[in-house]
Amino acid sequence: MTEVMALLDEGRRMQGYLSEMGTEMLKAAAELDNGYPPSPDLIAKLVGASQAFEALHDRAQRLLGGALIEPVLPRVLEALEAHRKALEAAALRQQALNVLEQVSSLVYRSGEEFLPLSAVQFDVLGLMRQQKESTELNATVLALANGSHPYNLLLRLVADKSMSNEEWVRIYQQVAQEIGQDLAVAAARGQIVLPE
Repeated sequence: MTEVMALLDEGRRMQGYLSEMGTEMLKAAAELDNGYPPSPDLIAKLVGASQAFEALHDRAQRLLGGALIEPVLPRVLEALEAHRKALEAAALRQQALNVLEQVSSLVYRSGEEFLPLSAVQFDVLGLMRQQKESTELNATVLALANGSHPYNLLLRLVADKSMSNEEWVRIYQQVAQEIGQDLAVAAARGQIVLPE
């Protein structure tokens, strides 16, 4: 992701520089009309800008797995921005899947089947399958990734012993309301645990 961001920043700076070069080239074109040749400095800047763009274009194509990108700076920036968004979406999906995997691994201490937990884990398996098949981000993925989904709260109730009393009560009540009282009580009493 950092390489994509670096290339995007470099491309945006280059866009500003090329705009300045365009202004200088317009002045040089007017001077050419009047019979004055362009300065060697301007020609060197133009060659340098062309070489810098070719290098940026080549690096962008390599980063994008050899995808052919039209050698025009706005198209290169569009391709890099699309790749950045795809990487961000993949990272969010992976965060959501990590939460779902943790919830699916929760264990009821007595060793018996605890139907409220089994129901949640059955739902989790469906969500995992759905997320692995989908490339789009939906509200569930975003909530899981940012920690606001009821399953995140269940995990906190199970594992986070450093919460303040007020925070614990709030999370306990949310889990009870959104997932079920039986599950909230079992989690609060330490009957549901993450495997070691």
